[in-house]
Amino acid sequence: MAETEERDADGLLRQLVASVSAIPDPIERASECVRVGEEVRGLHSQLAAVRRKAIYEATLKPGATGRSVAAELGVSAKTVSQASAEYRRTDLEMLRDLVLAAKVGSQEDPDVAHAEAMLASTTAVGVLAHVVAKLSGHWYRAADFDSDDDHWWKIHDGFERAQYLSGLAGLERSRPATVDAAEQDDPHTPAVLRWPCRLLNAMPGIRAHATTDERRGRPVWTLWWNIKSADSHVDIFSAGPSGDGWLVTEWLVWLVRDYRIAGRTIASTVTAPPPMLNEPGNMLTFTIEAPLDGEDAVDPREFGRSIVRLWGGAASDRDRTGYFEINWPPEDET
Repeated sequence: MAETEERDADGLLRQLVASVSAIPDPIERASECVRVGEEVRGLHSQLAAVRRKAIYEATLKPGATGRSVAAELGVSAKTVSQASAEYRRTDLEMLRDLVLAAKVGSQEDPDVAHAEAMLASTTAVGVLAHVVAKLSGHWYRAADFDSDDDHWWKIHDGFERAQYLSGLAGLERSRPATVDAAEQDDPHTPAVLRWPCRLLNAMPGIRAHATTDERRGRPVWTLWWNIKSADSHVDIFSAGPSGDGWLVTEWLVWLVRDYRIAGRTIASTVTAPPPMLNEPGNMLTFTIEAPLDGEDAVDPREFGRSIVRLWGGAASDRDRTGYFEINWPPEDET
C-alpha cells in the first residue's frame, strides 16, 4: 500500500512537470512555471491542515496518547495539543449537529436521548462518535430529500465521519483480516477461469471478473473488467480513470484482435448503463468472450498463457510488448 501511495503522488508531480515542459511557446512556458509554482506553494498550507487533522486523529486510536503520537511522528507535544484542540472542537460541533438532525424525526426516541446525555457528559470523541453514528437511520427515515441540498449532504457526510471516527477509536466490531481484493478469488469464478482472471487482476489499473455460460447454443467463457480510479484514495469520478488501466485495456483489445485475425472465434466489447443514473466514471465494462468448444474455440488457459508470453518481460522468452513488468501468478493445477 505504501508503494502505491508513493507512486500516486510521484505520478501526479511528474505529470504536472511534463505538462508544463510540453508548452511549445517559451514565454507561455515560463509564465506557466510561475503560476504553477504559486499554486504549489498554496498547497503547503492545505497539506499543513491535512497533517494537523491526521495528528489529531492519531490520538483517537486505541492506546494512543498525545505523548506517544508526538514521539512516533517526531513532533512536539505542543503541536499535538494544538491540533487536537482545533479538530476536537470541530468534531464535537459536528456530532451535536448530527444529534439535532436525528432528533427532528425522533423526539422521544431513547437512542437520541442517550446521545444527548452523552454529549452533555463527555468530550471523548471516539465514544461520542460511536453513539451518534447509530442515529443515522433515524435521520435518513425523517430526512426531507427536497430540502436544502447542501444541508442534506453536510449531515450525510457528518454521519459517515462519525462512523469513521468510531472505527478509528476501535469501537466498531472488528472484522477478520482479508487479503487484497485483487488477490482474493471470487468464489463464483469457475475453476477453468480462475488463473486467467488472476492474470488480469495482476495487471495494474483494472479489476476483473470471470464467468461461463452454458445456456447458449455453444457454451462460452467471459472475462470482464472495469478500470480503477487514477488515485487509490479517491473515487474514479473525482480522480478520473487509471492511465495504467487504459493502457492494459488497449493491450487486451489488441490481443483479442490478433486472435481474430488468426481465425479464432473471440470478441471484445464495451458496455455502459445510462450515464448519471448509476456511478459516473465507473460504468464502462470491457468484456472478452469466446466459445469453450468447437474447432475455433479458445481455451481460457491457452489465452492466459498468451497474455504472459506476448506481454513479454521476465516471465517470457521474448521482448516485452506490454507496458510494465508484472509479477504474474503461477498457473494452477485445477
